[in-house]
Order: sequence, then C-alpha cells, then structure tokens
Amino acid sequence: MSTLSIQLPEDLKAKAILLAQKQSISLDALVGYWLQTAVVQDETIEWMQRRLSGKNHEMLIAEFGRFLKKTKAGDEPTVEAIQTAMK
Repeated sequence: MSTLSIQLPEDLKAKAILLAQKQSISLDALVGYWLQTAVVQDETIEWMQRRLSGKNHEMLIAEFGRFLKKTKAGDEPTVEAIQTAMK
C-alpha cells in the first residue's frame, strides 16, 4: 500500500465521510473504491475503443439487432422470491 495526500474542499470531505459511514466503510476505503472505479472505467473505454476501431458502425448496430432478436424473455422472479434470496 502507498500513502496519498489530497486536498479537498471541507464540504466535499464532510459529505464523503457521511457517505462512508452510511456504507459502513472507512473514508480511505471509499476513496479507494472511487479511484478503482475510475481506473476500471477508463481501461474499459480504452479496450472498447481498440476493439471497435475501424469497424463499420452500421454493421455493428445491425449485428447487435440480430443478436437481440434471438434472445427470449425468461420468467421474472416475484418480489417474494427476490426478498427470500436477499435474506
């Protein structure tokens, strides 16, 4: 682990502390989660850009539409089934 010192506006720090408390985690854990989320999001966007580079957009949309037509709706769980699964 490494240490990072950042400066935040007092109101943002106070709100972040409250959010961390609501989630029952430390401020350090919350900030680490935010940073990890931002890094993963950036890496995902870069990966997608590399994968889609040079592709024909109309063809991709048409292929996706064909894929969606093949999917079939499943049985949706009831509210009671969801509540039971969450226990």
